[in-house]
Amino acid sequence: MLTSQMVKDRAIKGGADLCGIANIDRFKDGPPETHPSSLFPEAKSVIVYASRILKGSYKGIQEGTEWSTYWIYGYGSGIYSALGGATGAIAALLEEHGHEAVASPGGHTLLDEAPPAREPLAADKQPPCIMLHMRVAAAFAGLGEPGWSKVFLTPEFGPRQRFDILLTDAELEPDPLLDEHVCDKCMACVRKCPGSALGGEREAVEVEGREFEWGRVDCGKCKVTHWGLNPKASPFVKKDLPGMQMDVEKVTYDWYEAYRLGFALAERIDYVNLVAQGTAEHGQGGRPGSVCGAVGCVQACNTHLEARGKLTGGVKGDVE
Repeated sequence: MLTSQMVKDRAIKGGADLCGIANIDRFKDGPPETHPSSLFPEAKSVIVYASRILKGSYKGIQEGTEWSTYWIYGYGSGIYSALGGATGAIAALLEEHGHEAVASPGGHTLLDEAPPAREPLAADKQPPCIMLHMRVAAAFAGLGEPGWSKVFLTPEFGPRQRFDILLTDAELEPDPLLDEHVCDKCMACVRKCPGSALGGEREAVEVEGREFEWGRVDCGKCKVTHWGLNPKASPFVKKDLPGMQMDVEKVTYDWYEAYRLGFALAERIDYVNLVAQGTAEHGQGGRPGSVCGAVGCVQACNTHLEARGKLTGGVKGDVE
């Protein structure tokens, strides 16, 4: 008989560092465009698993010497290879026990600033752009909580992980929601963000009496900083686009406008263009990447949580 523990053990063996499970009832109050059943109507369980971002991937940006390590290993082939291995391993286990497994394209920013939904293909269907909210799904699977920056925090790695999601028709025992708080609202993320993008209006979801909350993110300010167009975060834009003079405090782009601007200007910034070409060899498609290095939302948060002794580092015994 298939058990939740078998699924979690297989996820860890497949390459993930963490795995949690939510039942479908925890999503009942969510909007249809983010509901698992809109993607897979027979879904009974939502499996969420994560791979850690290694602390060393930030070192070059901290020293001001090298930006590509975080770009490649914090976003690219290193971490998503591990998640891909876990996806295949879990899906194979489910199919071996007669169940289906459907991978979900979970998202974050797209759900906040998505374009208008396309028309449904049929009268009884949702528009063809269903996307689960990755951070909400991870919270409902008992893995942790969103921090005030909206970056997801786990007791093991704080803000340093990325997630994937599998939906299944197997009825698995859900994990309990995390009842403690990882985020203590120190606001280091808000103070240290070079894009002044964090700490906006409070947002929250509630499930089974547990409330998860975060501060709204200014996604336009975040994205221009992430792409390296904010002179406060990037030395390259000052050198190669000296006339741009972007004042991030006055930026009013939405996420999509900032996203497109990054692609338009990346090839005119020598270092960004060079690294973008290099990352194409690592499965990144040559796109511009994280020049900001997540200075506030990840690095400052992680430093604070480690100083308080809040993180376990994912120490665990071998999985048999």
